[in-house]
Amino acid sequence: MVTTISSSTMKTVLQTEVPIAQESKTKTDFSLLNSVLEGFRDGVLILNQNGECVHINQEGKTICQSLQNDASLANPVPDCLLTICEHLVESQDLFPNQSLVLTQVLTGPGNTRIRAKVQWLEFPSTPDTCLLVMLENLTQSAKTTALLESVRYKLTPREQDVWLLRRANHSYEEIASKLYIAVNTVKRHLKSIHAKRKMVLEDFADSVV
Repeated sequence: MVTTISSSTMKTVLQTEVPIAQESKTKTDFSLLNSVLEGFRDGVLILNQNGECVHINQEGKTICQSLQNDASLANPVPDCLLTICEHLVESQDLFPNQSLVLTQVLTGPGNTRIRAKVQWLEFPSTPDTCLLVMLENLTQSAKTTALLESVRYKLTPREQDVWLLRRANHSYEEIASKLYIAVNTVKRHLKSIHAKRKMVLEDFADSVV
């Protein structure tokens, strides 16, 4: 998937004024940004155009390790991410005046879904152009959303179990297998959940009017 953007939060952060009178400006930039990058809930990688990792936060390391077929490799960046980066580099000649973002959903162990976004990144204190890779654990995000919805919809503990799995894109059969219940029981729980959800949304709509 290819989309265009006009600006990004990360770019704004990176344009924060930094000392210029250093021999190694890139190193200074990353040292100042380290605490900011570690505060991101998503994985953040910064690569040079050769695909070498210049900086990676802890969440990025965790996600990359889950996607890496061989943990002993020197480059911590898995091939699937390098391929997306290569596509962005190749597109530079085709779209020279556009700020492109390449997006792809990857599947890790246990059907964990990771959304990868790759875009160009320029540092104001150095002429080098890098690649910014943002990694979002969609499975974990869905779990967090389901937990919040469980509270909002006042689900029972069993309904919560069913909703967590359904939000993670598990089929009725998979939910039944994991919870050791019948498929019809799964359907019954989901029917109750949707009824509670509809009631909450209707109450919210009435309060807004």
